[in-house]
Amino acid sequence: MALLGQELLGDCSIGFSGGLDSTSVAYMAALQKKGRVHLHTFTHGHGYLFNRWALKSVRGMKRALGEDAIVHRFVNTRDLFDQLAWKSLAADRRTYGAWFGCCLGCTMAIVTKMLIYNLERCIPHAFFGSSVGGQYAVMSMPVTIEHQKAYCGKYGVLYSPPLLEANIVKETERQMLDAAGVFRGHRFLDKHSFGNQGYCLLSLQHLPDVLFNVHPVLEPEAVGRFFRDKLPICERYVEEHFRSTGRDLGAAVEALRRITGPHLGVAG
Repeated sequence: MALLGQELLGDCSIGFSGGLDSTSVAYMAALQKKGRVHLHTFTHGHGYLFNRWALKSVRGMKRALGEDAIVHRFVNTRDLFDQLAWKSLAADRRTYGAWFGCCLGCTMAIVTKMLIYNLERCIPHAFFGSSVGGQYAVMSMPVTIEHQKAYCGKYGVLYSPPLLEANIVKETERQMLDAAGVFRGHRFLDKHSFGNQGYCLLSLQHLPDVLFNVHPVLEPEAVGRFFRDKLPICERYVEEHFRSTGRDLGAAVEALRRITGPHLGVAG
């Protein structure tokens, strides 16, 4: 069993900001040498600054692990993010009782773009850098993780937040990356880092958390309802993508299930 907490079945995709958590997940996954690690740095198109800083961590990992171990791309999620959250921010605030829609909608868009990428390349894993101590954040809440696992599992992809599942704390992450010579940002207010990842202007609502550790308190029922209500948009997006590219979605799912089926509790 590797540091990641699970043995990989092949390549993996990671939602990659370049921050401490996503860099740690990427580094631990690449150490297993079970396949290539595909990093996806996203922007939603509504004010995401300095996302190219993520390249500092990418270059560090390539030096430490080999040029071929890491694949990186920038991806714009605006088309799907607008459907999930941007065009309905005020209505979602009234419906679900809080402003978490932009963050959860962004996360759902990211995972959907990764899911399509994995389906097209038969990549069995999709990882997210949810961290120990950050489970109050909407993308890291147990209810969100449960729904993401079911959503990805429908298509034969294994979704996981490895840091949470292996209980890997930030100090362990820092020590690991420092020992490998991989840039992990400049430490800021204990749990945050600077200079290694972009900054979302929509996330300014979380400044009390960043500066004063005043965490949002979100209702799991409302978060789950948002996910269920918006999920058909994501599923249509996947179907339309495969239809527009002339690829066979069913065949892609079956190919992945032959690898991941036993882990998903379905026939491979």
